[in-house]
Amino acid sequence: MKKGQPIMDDPATSEIAGSAKNNDARILQAFLEPIDQNSWEVQPLPERKYQKNDLKVVSYPQLSSCSRLTEQWPVDNFPEEDPFLPWIHDVFPTEDGKFIQFVAQNKRRCDTGKNEKDRKIIMERQPQLSLFQHVPVKRVKDGRYSLSSHEEADPDGVETRFICRFKPTGEETLSRFNLNYDYVAYRKSHKQLFTKEGRWDIKSLHTSQLLFQCPVPDHLQKQVSDGSSVINDFATLFVDIVPIRTPPRYGAPNSFLPPRYSEFNSNNETELFDAKYEWGENHALPTIENSGRWENIPICKPSWMTYGEEESIRPEKKEDLSHRLISCVWASAGYATRGERFGIYDGHRRLREWLHHAFLTGFDHVYVYDNSGANSNSTSLKIVTDDFPGKVTRIVWPSKVCNNNKNFADSPGERSSQYAAESSCRLRFGPHTDWIGQFDIDEYFSPMGEYDTVPQLLDTLEKEGKKIVSFGSWRAWPRKSLIETPIPISSRPICDSNEPCFRLKVPENHTILQTYNCDRQKGQQKEKKMPAEKQFYRPDYVKLHFVHYSTVTTLTLLNKQETIDFGQQWRRNIHADPLSRFGNELTEGTMLHTKAIATQDTSGWLSACKGKGRGMCRIGNPYEEGDEESGKTADEDGW
Repeated sequence: MKKGQPIMDDPATSEIAGSAKNNDARILQAFLEPIDQNSWEVQPLPERKYQKNDLKVVSYPQLSSCSRLTEQWPVDNFPEEDPFLPWIHDVFPTEDGKFIQFVAQNKRRCDTGKNEKDRKIIMERQPQLSLFQHVPVKRVKDGRYSLSSHEEADPDGVETRFICRFKPTGEETLSRFNLNYDYVAYRKSHKQLFTKEGRWDIKSLHTSQLLFQCPVPDHLQKQVSDGSSVINDFATLFVDIVPIRTPPRYGAPNSFLPPRYSEFNSNNETELFDAKYEWGENHALPTIENSGRWENIPICKPSWMTYGEEESIRPEKKEDLSHRLISCVWASAGYATRGERFGIYDGHRRLREWLHHAFLTGFDHVYVYDNSGANSNSTSLKIVTDDFPGKVTRIVWPSKVCNNNKNFADSPGERSSQYAAESSCRLRFGPHTDWIGQFDIDEYFSPMGEYDTVPQLLDTLEKEGKKIVSFGSWRAWPRKSLIETPIPISSRPICDSNEPCFRLKVPENHTILQTYNCDRQKGQQKEKKMPAEKQFYRPDYVKLHFVHYSTVTTLTLLNKQETIDFGQQWRRNIHADPLSRFGNELTEGTMLHTKAIATQDTSGWLSACKGKGRGMCRIGNPYEEGDEESGKTADEDGW
């Protein structure tokens, strides 16, 4: 059996095997429950009648260390047979020990082509959508639960989706979402949160990441917050996650909003979701032992104890944040470009140079989510991060992106690992900083005008009451005069063209930033035609961030009266957050995107860079001073 491969257990013997182990050696397991999607068409929804012997059990013994949890968690061995289980990428307690935070991804976004195979997968993964939608439940006799209306639900069961069972005490709590996904879709004027066929919604940004929490029983919170429940790097407390299984709701996003948002429920009665009609009066959920679930998820130490010096990272109180500005980066020693077209292996050099620049411009700390293990078992970024003690924290993050296709492929790329890393970093380390700068290691931000450092700019933003600032991201070209002399390669397999190409190299006596600084726009022209943006944002205000955008903020989640109390004018449509703005490229800061040029992308450069070919010239030749307005398009040699 290959290292890290899950073990298939016999349900009849797994319980016996588990009882022979002490609490410190509980093994992570997935209990897979059969899914009958035909039953979804029946009203009221039939109760599930499976017994524990009907469940398939998958064990993951490789998860054995709290300090290595992100490295050992079986992200790439997700049990596809039961898509009602959340595709978890990270799990950790909040710093106060009151909640266990889960960061999961929407597995349905991974294979979205129009071909027959992907269409079949899209339908099979419909349960992943249900996990984003709350269900109300109430407790009934014998410690079981029943689906209910909002009005009849228990106070902690109005907006839930998972039963959380803590071990070894056996106490149960009901999960809560970090945000209400239906309400966000309503605020964004989406007609539906999801569609059955997976049309446009499979690329909806705010449903890429499933964020939820399990409340920790009161008497366990101190042990969780001070880390005393972890002994010799092994957890002694565990939590099981039991999804409450109902079909996805494909109606309008305001067809079943909870009481906090009930004023926005549809006025069209035909659009409203009728819980009693759909689920019945007393739809009892099966016992936990007869339900599919994740079992024995270790409860490890809070992040400030796992990934840093306690005294320097943990604040004495919430208002006493330990950092002014941090950055979260997802990086690798090497990676394959989209479509697996070409390998890039300059991660060590790029990270080292980027870190030096970040600290020169005012960043306090950088959290590097090292994705090298997704591409190779023989290298990592540790050799670089170790050179910045106290300034850089490395989190081993080997989970693969679930789809690395080109953006315009039938099934476009889905960088699930990157999206989860970003949420993990924001939720783990955001409570310890005022601001996060969200950049990749090929994106260099430089203060401009009167600003010498980024924190000086942040001071200005805070005086304005702004929580988010964006800067344009447009790919720059490397300067012809600073790269190594091209050596033409005439090989169609290498160049992906009949035209010659070359391997672009930056000499050691030039930096990446120095070389890739031929910007394609002048001044603030990026705002006029900008393919992307990157941001500085306050993590206490941004509730969901997606690479380039703050997709959900505190303001997004407020109802009408809460918005007025927050000091803002109520608008249903909140496409542009009023507490955000774009930065001024000339007077505040500018960003240079130094994305590497793959070998295939240089094909035909000899003709393209002299205006004779149809391809794009990706080699920069800067204007001489004053020539930009002269109409000149080439130098004396035709470049």
